[in-house]
Amino acid sequence: MATGFQEHGRLGAVGQMIGVAVGSKLFRVGPGGSTMVNRRRFIRTIGAAMLTAGGARGEKARFDLGIGTYTYRGVTEDQMIEDLGALRIRHIELSSPDYFLPAVKLDAVKSLRAKLLRAQITAVSYFSGDIKTEADIHTTVKVAQELGVSHVSGSAVGETLKIVDSFFTREGLKFGIHNHWFRGRKFEYESPEDLLKALREVSDTVGVTMDAGHMASCGYDPVQALDKLWSRLQLVHLKDVERSGDDKNVVLGTGIAKSKAVIAALEKRRFTGLVAIEYEAEPQNPQPDVARSVDFARKLM
Repeated sequence: MATGFQEHGRLGAVGQMIGVAVGSKLFRVGPGGSTMVNRRRFIRTIGAAMLTAGGARGEKARFDLGIGTYTYRGVTEDQMIEDLGALRIRHIELSSPDYFLPAVKLDAVKSLRAKLLRAQITAVSYFSGDIKTEADIHTTVKVAQELGVSHVSGSAVGETLKIVDSFFTREGLKFGIHNHWFRGRKFEYESPEDLLKALREVSDTVGVTMDAGHMASCGYDPVQALDKLWSRLQLVHLKDVERSGDDKNVVLGTGIAKSKAVIAALEKRRFTGLVAIEYEAEPQNPQPDVARSVDFARKLM
């Protein structure tokens, strides 16, 4: 029997109906009541349904399935935490824009960590964004320490990357260079070769946070990229995109990023790090599509 759920419709304006199929059961929410009431009812429904339908298959996986919190950038932190709990996600990479350099505030990090601990959710990595100065490096180290993580994802180039290497080695942190691609923009790290070139200049403290979706967007095969980068792979962003040459995100398994093959490769190679699902579409209401992506991944684990 199927253990996951599929979305029927989308949660939106007051009066809309959504349905979630779990196994052979269809759960419906709405119409009636406020949008938030319907949304909370939806969240409670999918959380309970996934547990009762036997969705714990993912617990046997070697790698750790989590979420990159950039996915929830359009909702409040409290709502994000509720949504993560509904999906039984226990590990995250903190990648919410409010925590990017240079604007991140340590007090806010401390407050968020307390909220996460109360919800039994642990941040295992921090996405810093671009590290450009020595002050950025000091701030990033402080954020990582306040958050209680030993891994940071982000971007640093040239001599700055070498300084990151030195500081992070001293502090017992790892740094994963993150590849990016968005239409109309150019990034230092887009291809596997871009990453490998940078890695030749630094120690094993520095590795790769590989984004499968961004690799596919700029025309690279994510599975081949995984193979090339394997010896320095620290963390994976599991993302799917509609087509090459575009950055439109879609539910895992419905685009061109070979999500099924990526998961199979990670399993075969016994990857034990965080595999963080990221979904950049629908920031004000990501949960239905994120739920479908989580279900897709867990079925393969």
